[in-house]
Amino acid sequence: MEPGQAVQLEHILGHVTVGVVILSSTNLHIRYANPYILAFLDEPWCYQNVVGLRVDEILPAQICDIALPVLRQVLENGQAVHYMEVPYEGSLETRGRTYWRISIELSTTLHSKITDDEDDEPELLVIAEDVTDKVRSRLHLQAIHSITSAIAGPSALHHVLDRILQALQDLVGANRCAVLLIDTTANNETQDIGYENVVHTLPETRRATIAAQKGIHIHSAGWHPLVNRRILLGQVLRERETLVFTDTSTIPNIDLPFLDDEGRSKRPGSVLCVPIFEPYMVGGESVSSETVQPDTTSVLGTIEVYHRRPRGFPAEEVELLQRFAQQAGLAIQNARLFRSINRLARTANRNARQKENVMQAIPDAVIILDPRWRIADINSAARKFFGWSGNLIGLTIKQALSRSKALFPPELSGIPNLAEELERRALTEQIDEVKVVGPDDQVYTMLCSYTPIRDEEGDLFAFIIIFHDVTGQAEARERIEAEVVERTKELESRNEALKEAKAAQELLLERLPSGVILVSAHDNTISVINSRAVQILQSMGLPLEPADDPDLVARQTIGQHYEPLLRQLTIYGTSGTETPFEEQPLYRALQFGESSEAELHSTQTDGRPIYLLVNSAPLRSHDGTIASAILVLHGISRMKALEHAREDFFTTMAHELKTPLANIRAHLTALLSDDLQWSGEARHDMLETADEQVERLVGMVNSFLDASRVEAGALRLEFEAILLPELLEDLQERLEALITSSGRHLQITLPDQLPAIRGDYELILSVLINLLSNAFRYAPEGDIVRLDVQSIIERGEEHPVAVTLSVTDRGPGMSQEQQMELFTRFSTFAAMRRPTLERPGQPEPERRRGGARWSPATGLGLYISRGIIEAHSSTLTLESRPGQGATFAFTLPVFAASKKEQESEEITT
Repeated sequence: MEPGQAVQLEHILGHVTVGVVILSSTNLHIRYANPYILAFLDEPWCYQNVVGLRVDEILPAQICDIALPVLRQVLENGQAVHYMEVPYEGSLETRGRTYWRISIELSTTLHSKITDDEDDEPELLVIAEDVTDKVRSRLHLQAIHSITSAIAGPSALHHVLDRILQALQDLVGANRCAVLLIDTTANNETQDIGYENVVHTLPETRRATIAAQKGIHIHSAGWHPLVNRRILLGQVLRERETLVFTDTSTIPNIDLPFLDDEGRSKRPGSVLCVPIFEPYMVGGESVSSETVQPDTTSVLGTIEVYHRRPRGFPAEEVELLQRFAQQAGLAIQNARLFRSINRLARTANRNARQKENVMQAIPDAVIILDPRWRIADINSAARKFFGWSGNLIGLTIKQALSRSKALFPPELSGIPNLAEELERRALTEQIDEVKVVGPDDQVYTMLCSYTPIRDEEGDLFAFIIIFHDVTGQAEARERIEAEVVERTKELESRNEALKEAKAAQELLLERLPSGVILVSAHDNTISVINSRAVQILQSMGLPLEPADDPDLVARQTIGQHYEPLLRQLTIYGTSGTETPFEEQPLYRALQFGESSEAELHSTQTDGRPIYLLVNSAPLRSHDGTIASAILVLHGISRMKALEHAREDFFTTMAHELKTPLANIRAHLTALLSDDLQWSGEARHDMLETADEQVERLVGMVNSFLDASRVEAGALRLEFEAILLPELLEDLQERLEALITSSGRHLQITLPDQLPAIRGDYELILSVLINLLSNAFRYAPEGDIVRLDVQSIIERGEEHPVAVTLSVTDRGPGMSQEQQMELFTRFSTFAAMRRPTLERPGQPEPERRRGGARWSPATGLGLYISRGIIEAHSSTLTLESRPGQGATFAFTLPVFAASKKEQESEEITT
């Protein structure tokens, strides 16, 4: 090469904006480096001569580790290497991240051309071209394209923000950055009228949100500060310009999110805050705020880039991020607008593209028809469900359904005027549930809704039919309905059982002969009380009104405090001393949880004692605490009376047996005495008297035996035909002595014609003797006792079917209570009217004129008489009132001829 050409070439290489380096192929020494590349070397190499130095002497170790293997590779295989975009961060504070196109190839002529050296040694030619602006422009366009393409879709804003972060990393290598947006939720109108109509409230009333971030510590991920002067976004709202803080220690009053420094939280060392301005509308299109004054637009948020340590931000990067922030604002605005439009797309059906997106996104089968019920549009779900293929636009609804592979029920497919019927359903907003067999032969349950669409003037311009699959819900509903029906039946059955149990319990409580009271331990109030308990308490003197309606009193008593009620009673124990309220069973059950039983008594309002067997026990809840206590009052006054009657009976019997036995012993002792001489007549009289006393003892013993047979139901009867005239004649003979000695008269009244009756002769005779004996004892002296015999002829019969015998006296009569106890064993009246010692077996004259009846000797006469009559399948009745005498009567059947063979039969009852 000519010397002039070499100088010219070196001059050119010294002024081009491309770095050129020539390296020795043997030792990688620098043989040539133009000024452009030298300017990028660290001091002092950037201004010293580096020719003759090795590459690893002037390049940082980090770059050498990457470059040397590549250089040796080219030397070994001789193939050139080209790198289109190599990022370089050696000048971050001045230019930020730069990009280089690097070529490495073997050359044998370049160095000689530059230096006029004739050495033909191969050499490495390294060319480095700064392509930062091109790459940044391309990355900028790619970022814009990336965030723009993410706008569509339900999650467009999230995608846009994620791609903004990715663009920040691509553009400026930002590994720690965030996008902060001002919340728009304070203005609910933004969801309905679009973001462009947001009313800008004062910053202090809104909050900021880290909408997207990279490298932020987890503790700051939910950072949600108020927009005020303490955050950079608040300052940007006021200053409306980019803020750069190379050292955040100079702004200690500013709150910043913490960075993630290998898991630890760290405040940023430096921060770049670029405002994101809201685009405004010109001619219906969004325009970047770059073309208008900043104070005419609103701030959406900020892009913030952080560094862990204090450092500067190159002006190129700041300018690049400012331009990018304008596009980011447009993308964020568009994403928000799209989200708003997507919500309004269902009603904005005139926009074909939006309608199509909405239609295809709807999982339900949607059919849009024009006012003449012709298909205007259908979505893919409808095509799949109906099995439609081909073009259906313009077909009537009936024609379209005829091409469907789905089978509809007759109530829908068989409608003659289908369009008119569907329009009627649409105008009435009817919703049908239909069973449809789909193209896959599966049965689906569909909710079919019909909706008319009107324009601004109210005119119909379309109809929408939507088929919504509710098969799962319908099956679940049917299962639930079946379960509900089953459960309802079960509950009804249980309710009935509970009602029956409750009714049975209530009936049991009402039918119980004992009084029952249940008291709640929570508030000591009565929760249950039956009418028998009310009657017992009333009889003891408690003023419970109304006195004649214990059921009403029981209902009124529920809820009352038990203590003031029961403290009014005076209760005595078995010893006869008063029992304090605190020692009574109910109190001890409620207070101490004791179960106890006690025999207590009190005085009734009529002065008579009332005896009670009192039981009380606590009822405990699941945790063992006392929930309530029950009190059972069982009346034992009758039992006590029977005990007293039994005692009186044995006392009476002992006395009755003592007298005849004493007579017998006295006569026998006299006869056996050797000191006394008795004539034959005297001995006969003594023995006759002893025999009479023995006969009396035998009668008394027989009475006991008869009473036992009656009680055991083992009375033996010998039925026969009884002629009443004969029976009455025998009766008069046996009572002759009693009638004569009593001073009273017997009057027998009977009809002329009497049939024979069926019965045991001796037992019926003994009953009449007992009844007449009692009547003679209690009838006034000189009065008449009547024995009436009356035939009973039933309707439609000619002959009597039964005969009634009745004994009537005009004695003192009896009360109802006395009548109830008259037929019992050991009747108390026997104790009240005992015989005297002077006249064994006979009452005293003044007692005969008393007001009560006396059962002779044993007090078993009426008890045995009733048992005999009941053994004859009849009833011994009594009619009496105090002061009006008494009438005892019984009825026996007429003896039938066909029963003659049964006359000697023994019957056990």
